[in-house]
Amino acid sequence: MPLFGAILAGGQSKRFKSRTSKIFHPLCGRPLLAYPLAALRAMEPDGVFVVLSPAAEAALPHVFPEPDFTVVIQDQALGTGDAVKRLREHLTTPGELVVLPGDAPLLRGETLARMVQFHRTHEAVATVMTAEVPDPTGYGRVIRSPENPSRLLMIVEEADAFPEEKQVREINAGAYVFEVPLLFEVLEDIRPENKQQEYYLTDAIAILQRRTGRVFAFRVEDWEESLGVNTRKDLALAHAVMRRRIVERWMAEGVTFLDPESVYIEQEVVLARDVVVYPGVALMGTTQVGEGAVLYPGVVLKDARIPPGTEVWTKEGKHGP
Repeated sequence: MPLFGAILAGGQSKRFKSRTSKIFHPLCGRPLLAYPLAALRAMEPDGVFVVLSPAAEAALPHVFPEPDFTVVIQDQALGTGDAVKRLREHLTTPGELVVLPGDAPLLRGETLARMVQFHRTHEAVATVMTAEVPDPTGYGRVIRSPENPSRLLMIVEEADAFPEEKQVREINAGAYVFEVPLLFEVLEDIRPENKQQEYYLTDAIAILQRRTGRVFAFRVEDWEESLGVNTRKDLALAHAVMRRRIVERWMAEGVTFLDPESVYIEQEVVLARDVVVYPGVALMGTTQVGEGAVLYPGVVLKDARIPPGTEVWTKEGKHGP
């Protein structure tokens, strides 16, 4: 069956308190939305859809001048269930649909691939990605079947959860695999009977489980992949995780970081082997650093080209042999 991907990014981002949609805010040199897009593309889907608000659609050309995905508009922020329903006219044949939130930049493509394989192995009609986190505040809680813990009963949004349900540390990571058109049939039955008066996609999980018994939970090994960006504090945490991943990737390629925690580095930066990076360095844009170069404390480079063997030793970026 064909495999499709959808990213839900039609929310208003009220907690972000910004004139710019949070999905367009930069994270290590790329907009937030670029990360779930990259995770989906790693699976080579037959089509990718991004659900946006009208305001985000208007700003899209400034961030993605030539988008390689189909934009679907959600006129009103009526919830994730309503957002997915708007895909129905685009998905008219049986297939698998991977659904991701637009504000989950830490999710890896290989993790998505494992979830899809898990979905197929269990012959599921729906699979939910979950994670056990230190602090589940703000996330929907996963309620599993006592008789068969691999199956889900429901996902309870925090605003609607009872005190004992809020003690559960396993959360909904916001990523799913669904079978269509069964998903769209079930979405017609969900109602906005909650405190937010929204159509929850998670309500479809409980309905599908009651009707088929074939809804499963796929728990990620690295709980940090489940982190969403709802506030500026969340964005700072995502920056820290992504920056650490970038640094570790370059260390594996033969780069020395004398104090990895103190370095800021963006995704498009390229470092050759035997580069030495001192504390307090910031590397941005399309900066390229040649083999054996040394970047001393406080150096800030953006879109720079540093020749091999160069020592860069001032904050202004002056360098010498």
